[in-house]
Amino acid sequence: MDAVLMELLPLVRSGHCCSQLLMHLTLQLQGTENQPLVESMKGLCHGIGRSDGPCGLLTGGACALSLLGHKNGAPIQMLEPMLNEYASWFYDRVEGYGGYDCDNVAQGLNAKKPGDAMPDPVACGALLSECWGKILELAESYEIMP
Repeated sequence: MDAVLMELLPLVRSGHCCSQLLMHLTLQLQGTENQPLVESMKGLCHGIGRSDGPCGLLTGGACALSLLGHKNGAPIQMLEPMLNEYASWFYDRVEGYGGYDCDNVAQGLNAKKPGDAMPDPVACGALLSECWGKILELAESYEIMP
């Protein structure tokens, strides 16, 4: 297990989901805390409340990049292309899973068996780490690193 995942383990154990974990890492990168923002990311968990919505690693990653991509209260000029690049990367990464919704991604990662109610956070952890790496790569590429 990599260092990022080890650091997040207490948050996973306390019930934080993928989108919340990505926001936690983003705030940590910025050197700030904002617990209400992290809690608000719960709305993206498990495909937006198990509604067959997109994986929280996709939506949470977009929120993380959007937060990084705002300077002095305004979005950077390249915010949309950066978000598009992240989404395209994510779609390519999970292409073989039958879709980018939480359920398909979790099953594609062998994170859950059909009929399980929730994705397995341990099995999803490697993809979370990949997503965080892509976020950092994009932040550096678009010159938005704090």
